[in-house]
Amino acid sequence: MTSVYEDEAVRSRVLEYLLRYVDDPAELEGMQLITGGVLNSLATVSLVGHLEKEFGVEVDDDDLEIENFDTLDSIVRFVQGKRA
Repeated sequence: MTSVYEDEAVRSRVLEYLLRYVDDPAELEGMQLITGGVLNSLATVSLVGHLEKEFGVEVDDDDLEIENFDTLDSIVRFVQGKRA
């Protein structure tokens, strides 16, 4: 089980990466990144590669579901689950 500190560290690092796609960090709260058109397919592939490198996780073909990468919260949950 991850600590609150580790959860916030993951969230902060993911948020920092996603800021290249939006102007205001507050916009990311609850924003749908893929289905809302913020991330196109190339940006999503880049995000997946970043997560693998940044957090040392392996994203398998079975993990490539929109639900895992469509919001800031879902990305954080995905990374936490992979690191557990």
